[in-house]
Amino acid sequence: MLNFFSFLLGSCFLIQSSSHLINPVKIIKNGNIPSCKNCIYFTPEWYSNEFSGSFAKCEKFGEKNIISDKITYDYADLCRKDETKCGVEGKYFEQEKNIDLKIIKHKFISNIPYNFFIFTLLFYCMIIVLATMKKM
Repeated sequence: MLNFFSFLLGSCFLIQSSSHLINPVKIIKNGNIPSCKNCIYFTPEWYSNEFSGSFAKCEKFGEKNIISDKITYDYADLCRKDETKCGVEGKYFEQEKNIDLKIIKHKFISNIPYNFFIFTLLFYCMIIVLATMKKM
């Protein structure tokens, strides 16, 4: 019985390792093209928890209102579809060196309403505890 389990376990390892040999090369479309989310010009939507959402902007391309001086940036996905801008290849891509910090900052900003609620709840609980302690 022990020999059967050893054979079965060995067969599983053999099948798993041989399946890797059958198709060792992965073919991924656009696998070698840089992602917008790793670019210095990429700005995620502040109201969404998702860092690379569909409404993210590219600060490389935009239009300035000549009356109000307000700049409206183009959506990142539209810039990648337009060959006169960044295009599919990412012509103007520049690597963001502090991507982890940028993601943490986005998570904090996008969660401000939740953070405020939790802070308010904790503050209220602390006041109740302090008021209860004063009565003692």
